[in-house]
Amino acid sequence: MRINKKMVMGATLTLLALSLSGCNREAETETVKGQKTLGVALPNLTNPYYVAMKKSFEESGAAKGFKVKVSIADNDDAKQLSQVQSFIQQKVDVVAVNCITSGPCVSVVSELNRANIPVFTINILPDTGGMKQQGAHMVQGVQTDQKAGGKFIGEQLVKDLGPDAKAIIGIVGEPTSSASIDRDDGFKEGIASNPNLKVVALVNGKVEETTSLKVTTEMLQGNPDMTIVFSDTEPAALGSVAAINQLGSKGKVQLYAFVDKEGVKHIQDGSVLKAGAIQEPVKLASLLVDSVSKHFAGETLPEILNSPPLLVNKDNAADVIDQAY
Repeated sequence: MRINKKMVMGATLTLLALSLSGCNREAETETVKGQKTLGVALPNLTNPYYVAMKKSFEESGAAKGFKVKVSIADNDDAKQLSQVQSFIQQKVDVVAVNCITSGPCVSVVSELNRANIPVFTINILPDTGGMKQQGAHMVQGVQTDQKAGGKFIGEQLVKDLGPDAKAIIGIVGEPTSSASIDRDDGFKEGIASNPNLKVVALVNGKVEETTSLKVTTEMLQGNPDMTIVFSDTEPAALGSVAAINQLGSKGKVQLYAFVDKEGVKHIQDGSVLKAGAIQEPVKLASLLVDSVSKHFAGETLPEILNSPPLLVNKDNAADVIDQAY
């Protein structure tokens, strides 16, 4: 029987190709096996802030070679704890947690400590006292310097009004949030150089635009001499703008606030919202991913990494709007 040399050669090349293909698959499998997984626990995706943060984690993580798994707790502390326990069962290599509430978040950190999984926290950090009490620890907390942001805004207000101006001020805040409390404290520190600027009311906007509209309206109606409102969350800023406009108080009442992209647009307009500070969730997530890489490379990290917010006024609003989420 004659052997067709062309057929033999073709078969040999096919076998060689299959062999090489198999080697490539093995190499790819080894690469996947060596890839570390970053679990990310976020509070919600109703706030554009967390939408931007989620995207940044996914993109920054991929750029650094991590597989990123994201869980969304729908603002439920118990659900966030359960999701982190699921990360533990999945044997992820590291977890980044944006706490929903600082107190309950201590249990989340403790669970990860017991599982010997490095834990990083971002934006809203666990309660310091609770961490000490439970002996819990994190590798690093990455956060916006909230107090600095409030102070920047307060100092801008003093500059806008003049050093001897008088004003009655109300705050639309979120009294159960450590971040909001820090912002309020910073704002008060920023206006302290002028004792004629007096804060007389604090109402809870619950980080909701509709609630903030309601409570700002009630606060202004109950304090007819009030001429300044400070809103310490981005949704509160939009609710306060609506309240001031609906009451026909534009020109009489001015607003200073933490803002998002919509808020920056209002600062550009300048009719109600005069200045604010923007957080950069994309930057925070990127900083944390970079810290995770450094941790696995054996570097020692500071326990807290503060990223200052960006002050926005009419002079720079057009230039920084693309940096807002």
